[in-house]
Amino acid sequence: MTTVVLAGACRVATTGITVVATAATGAEAIEAVRRHRPDVLVLDLALGTDVAARADVPVLAITAPDDAAIAGALRAGVRGFLPARADPVDVVRAVRNVAAGAAVFGDGIADRITRLLLSPAPLPDLSPRDREILAMAADGVADSVIARRLGIAPKTVRNRVSVISVKLGAKGRAEALSLARTAGVRPQPRSISATRNASSRDCCVFSRGSQAVS
Repeated sequence: MTTVVLAGACRVATTGITVVATAATGAEAIEAVRRHRPDVLVLDLALGTDVAARADVPVLAITAPDDAAIAGALRAGVRGFLPARADPVDVVRAVRNVAAGAAVFGDGIADRITRLLLSPAPLPDLSPRDREILAMAADGVADSVIARRLGIAPKTVRNRVSVISVKLGAKGRAEALSLARTAGVRPQPRSISATRNASSRDCCVFSRGSQAVS
C-alpha cells in the first residue's frame, strides 16, 4: 500500500494509501520524510518550496493558483500539482500516480506550467552544456559519471565546474552547486508520454513508459 506523509493543510481520503505521519511545519515534514521514507510527500506549498527541494522522495504539491509558487516547486522537482480545492479522492489517485512515476497536473495548473516552462531558464549566463553539467553535479552525480554520460574526461568536468563557478561569482564548487540548487537547475528528465486519466475530469497524468494508475 502506498505510504504518505501529509505536510500542511492537505485533505486526503484514506482508501488505498497509508498516512504514516503528518506535519505542521516544513521542518517537521523533512524530519517525517527522513524517519518514515514514504512513497510520496503530499505538501501544502504554503510551507515553502524549499521543503520540496530537501525531500528526496516524490512530492505531490497542493497549491493555490500562484505562478511563483508553482515555478519554485517545478524547479525543486515537484512531480505533481493539485489545486487546494481538490477532492480528497482525487488526491489519493494523484498520490498513486506520482508514486508510480507519473507527473500529475490538476485542473487549471497544466496551462500555468506550460507558460512557466516557456519562460527564460534560470542562470541565463550559462551555456546549455554548462547548465547540463552543473545540474548533474548539483544533483549529486559524481564527476566520473557525468564524464561517462557526456563522453568527456572527468578532468574536463572538473574544469568546466570551475569555470561555471567563476561565471556565477561563486567562491568555489560548493557555493556554485548551492546556487544551482537554489535556482532550481536540475537534470533534464527522460522523455515522457502524456495520457489522460480517464477516471478524473480535472487531472492530467504524464506517465513514464508505464500505464497511469486510475
